[in-house]
Amino acid sequence: MNYIWDILFKADDQNIKREKIRFECAKNYSPYMEIAFEDLNTTEIDETLIVEINPYYRFFSIFKNLFDVNFDESMPLREVLLDISIHFLGNIDLKQGLSKQEYYKKYILQDIRNNIFSEEIKDNIKNFDKREKDILLSSMINLYTTGVSLELFKSVVNKIFEKSIVYTNQDNKKEILIYIGARQTQEIENKIQTLIELFLHIEFKVIIYWQYHFGILGIEDTMKIGKMVLY
Repeated sequence: MNYIWDILFKADDQNIKREKIRFECAKNYSPYMEIAFEDLNTTEIDETLIVEINPYYRFFSIFKNLFDVNFDESMPLREVLLDISIHFLGNIDLKQGLSKQEYYKKYILQDIRNNIFSEEIKDNIKNFDKREKDILLSSMINLYTTGVSLELFKSVVNKIFEKSIVYTNQDNKKEILIYIGARQTQEIENKIQTLIELFLHIEFKVIIYWQYHFGILGIEDTMKIGKMVLY
């Protein structure tokens, strides 16, 4: 995390409200970096929610007089002004750098976290990592554009669960069989249930197979004793 906008993005990833982050002028900082972490390999915002920065790295003309060493009056007020200003500048950074699709994804995620869809989806979104969340949100934009489709559901499941296979029962087109290719855990179960609720029409019946595939005649890999389940 090298810039203030990195911090705001990371706050989103950690489910921290951006306004809870407090930016402070670091006492010691590199003139070549905006964020002044003691550990340069820091990848998470810690529980203090305080982020020390070098405000002069990009904004010298704005802050050059705010922390004049010869003037120490009204320090609490100046610290508040810095925090407010950095939040404002960070949001400008984000708006300038975001594409139209990124804006859509941002607002969809905000709706999810505000419980617009359901309490279950609000809770389950925390189980998705950054890559998976991006896939889910991009697919939701496609959902709003093209409507519910089985192909879209198959696509998002395959992208998030890379070993998965989604089948349609040829004798019953409303029955979907999903092979996940991983052991059943609460986290994975929450993820797949979220995808089913968001992308699949309610009329479909879903059967989930976890680390073992159901046997298919003629396909040897699915017919191994001890590594198959019955349909």
